Amino acid sequence: MRKKVLIVDDSPSVLAALKDILDELGFAVTSASNGEEAYTQVENTKFNMIITDLKMPIMDGIEFIERAKQLSNCKFVPIVMLSSVDDEEKVASARKAGISTFIKKPINEGKFTAMLNIVLGSSSS
Repeated sequence: MRKKVLIVDDSPSVLAALKDILDELGFAVTSASNGEEAYTQVENTKFNMIITDLKMPIMDGIEFIERAKQLSNCKFVPIVMLSSVDDEEKVASARKAGISTFIKKPINEGKFTAMLNIVLGSSSS
């Protein structure tokens, strides 16, 4: 069975690029354009990994992670945060909220693929 990955980003081009990479690697991909949409997805589906942007309208990445981590089906799901913002305070807040790792945009496909293998390799889901 293919591993399910949720990608969350308000940029259609970033969503498309991540979806292409993940599709090519054989993942079942679901996408959302903000934290509120993503939260609705995690309420109804168990994902093997979540990849979310930091800055989004309606509900940002940190609030989404804090809320998602309270759900029993999301408590131990690895979460990767993406952002073009290199703000140590925001990264620290994201780590406190429960991210597994942080990736700075723009995304390097080779590094991104290596990160997927590391994070999902350490996941028991």
